[in-house]
Amino acid sequence: MMIFKKTLLCLLAFVFVQNVFAYDLSKKFGFGLTGGYSVPVFGNPFNSQADADFGYAVHGRYHFNEAYNLELAVGRSEFSDTRIRLDNFNLIGVWRVFDSNQWTPILGAGLGLTRVRNFGPKSMKLSGLARVGVEYGVSPWFSVGLLADYQYVSKLLGDMPTTRAHILTPQLALTWYFGGESSKAAAPVNEVQVAQSTQTTKSNIVDDSNLDSDDDGVKDPEDRCPLTKVGTKVNAIGCAMDEKATMQINVEFDSGKSAIDSKFNSHLDEVSDFLKKYSEVKVQIQGYTDNQGSVAKNVALSDARAKSVMKSLVDRGISLDRISAKGFGPADPVADNGTREGRQANRRVVAVISSK
Repeated sequence: MMIFKKTLLCLLAFVFVQNVFAYDLSKKFGFGLTGGYSVPVFGNPFNSQADADFGYAVHGRYHFNEAYNLELAVGRSEFSDTRIRLDNFNLIGVWRVFDSNQWTPILGAGLGLTRVRNFGPKSMKLSGLARVGVEYGVSPWFSVGLLADYQYVSKLLGDMPTTRAHILTPQLALTWYFGGESSKAAAPVNEVQVAQSTQTTKSNIVDDSNLDSDDDGVKDPEDRCPLTKVGTKVNAIGCAMDEKATMQINVEFDSGKSAIDSKFNSHLDEVSDFLKKYSEVKVQIQGYTDNQGSVAKNVALSDARAKSVMKSLVDRGISLDRISAKGFGPADPVADNGTREGRQANRRVVAVISSK
């Protein structure tokens, strides 16, 4: 028992120091191990004779989508003081309640067969199972679950010399994943991630770096408003003097955090260089989230992230009188929040550029 507790604490400590990301398990297979402590409950002849003891299982999963998976578990509950043993074969349907979060509650229900040993005649029983718990995705390929299974063993099959068995098993589940629609990790929870605006591609045959398709005096690679009407007075980035352009910023954040990881320094250097090159423009850093969680919390988080990006640019030499920051939370979604892809697109930071 002490070894089990120490192992559980070590695993929990490992989990809590990891970055919190959300991973898409759609179409993935899982294989894992479960260990726990089986406790007979609701007194009857079986429960009064079988003392609490360890239980364990191996399980395989298939995730139909982000929220639902089917699990086949083969395990054993041993009650060593009485030598009673239950061999379990269970099929469980599982619902991940918050499919967009890396910490997610788990609800499940299933049926199975239980082979009873060393308690009267050897027999096979029909059993039902209910599950509650929480699961944490450490990586796209590994998760840790803290679960509680309630097992009801009936007397519908065989000749068990008692009424029924009720067993509660708190347990730790370790699961490894493989397969899936792609090998890419899904977007971090509440992260801000949008690819930087696509630049004009240079052809291997024709050098188009000097082209000015809309004839506004700004070359195409530097033109943020490439469809300006002929004759329109534009600023240095090719936009009408009273028009604003949007530059998407590719920065990712840990869930619930606003600190910027150093791995994004090179991208922020590029944004800073752009603003230094066009010193006559002003910029507002705008932060957005998806619609998961409370509006007030999302607005505060998006504001903190926008200000974090602003501070990073100021530290790189952009004058504070040229730059501002504001968080808008879930406002103005650019995609459907009803899908994972849509929520990912809505978690973004943009730089809105305008003339002074």
